[in-house]
Amino acid sequence: MRSKLLLALIALAAPAPAQTATAVGADSLHTVRHEQYFGIGRTNSLDTYLSPVEYVGPSLFLMHRTERTARWGKERVAVQATYSGYAALPRSKADDDPAMEAGINAAVAWLYRFRPVARWSFALGGMAEAESGFTYLVRGGNNPAQGRLGLHLGATGRVVRPFRVGRQWWEARAQVDVPLVGAMFTPNYGQSYYEIFSLGHYDKNVRATHPWNAPSARLTATLTVPLWGAHLSIGYNGEARQSHVNHLKHHTWNHHFIIGYVRTLRLLR
Repeated sequence: MRSKLLLALIALAAPAPAQTATAVGADSLHTVRHEQYFGIGRTNSLDTYLSPVEYVGPSLFLMHRTERTARWGKERVAVQATYSGYAALPRSKADDDPAMEAGINAAVAWLYRFRPVARWSFALGGMAEAESGFTYLVRGGNNPAQGRLGLHLGATGRVVRPFRVGRQWWEARAQVDVPLVGAMFTPNYGQSYYEIFSLGHYDKNVRATHPWNAPSARLTATLTVPLWGAHLSIGYNGEARQSHVNHLKHHTWNHHFIIGYVRTLRLLR
């Protein structure tokens, strides 16, 4: 009797490697993963509707990401929601003119998870996103500002590798999101916003987007470590938004060092 009780206590006290390795994941119907990040970095912006020169400067970044297992797909499908935004104060390289720029993005993705190799987790799927933003030249002329609005469908892929450091489990994670097809709003070359919204002169202002006229992508790579009962996450977020539509070129290249936390909540049902 004593030996059975001793074995039971050892079994309860012993760590379970598979569960610990996914302690910050959302691999069951009863857990949801929350990630919150703050970032600082630089933005490189070009919009030939406003100016033929690039604007470069510091920027701030925020991102919130939630993931949970779908109730369909035999617990292999995850539903992920991502909300992000940035604000930058770039200046032109030519004459040091100031500008202001900001953008927001909301995306939902469905990821099919699989583990072809021990301790490696992969996921592939599709996503839908909406993005909006603006660029304002402080010393601009008749058209000092340019707005952006787009809806896209795309593909997403992710790799996760938990590994042990001492007695703790760390997690390396990288995810790539690529918009493939969609639509965007843009003025035509030489067209003012007054003509569009006051006079109602439509001139191909909603255009289809695809990798040939709007190649874009986003990469998020993080390292999550346990710290004082929580999970600290640090990493990099890089995003390239580009388009060449209606004889107008635009790009926004963001590079941010990010730091935040990850937590996993257990659902009651």
